[in-house]
Amino acid sequence: MGAIVVIASSASGRKPLKRIVETLPSNFRVSVFVVQHIGVNPSVLLEVLSQRGSLPATFGRHGEIIERDHIYVAPPDYHMRLGFNAILLDQGIKVHFARPARPGRRT
Repeated sequence: MGAIVVIASSASGRKPLKRIVETLPSNFRVSVFVVQHIGVNPSVLLEVLSQRGSLPATFGRHGEIIERDHIYVAPPDYHMRLGFNAILLDQGIKVHFARPARPGRRT
C-alpha cells in the first residue's frame, strides 16, 4: 500500500467533499478513503464523488486489495478500517452513535 488520504465528515459534509474530490488529479497516485456519518441511511455520496472527480469512487468491500488512484467510501452502517493492503469492514459497536465512524487503525 502506498500513500493514503483519509477524510471523515458528518452527513452535512457533502459540499466540502465535492470540492476536495474536484481538485484531485487523475494521476494522484494515492488511495483516498472517505468515511461519512450516515448510519443506515442510503448513501448518494458515491454518485456525487464519481461525477465530480477524475478518480473512480466505489464502496469499499471487505478484503478488497487497496489500489492507488481510487476513492473508497465506507458503505452505510459499516466501519471501514485499513489492514495490511486490504480494506476491512465490520458492524462493530457504534462510535458516537454512528456506523460508519472515524477511520480505524490498522489491525
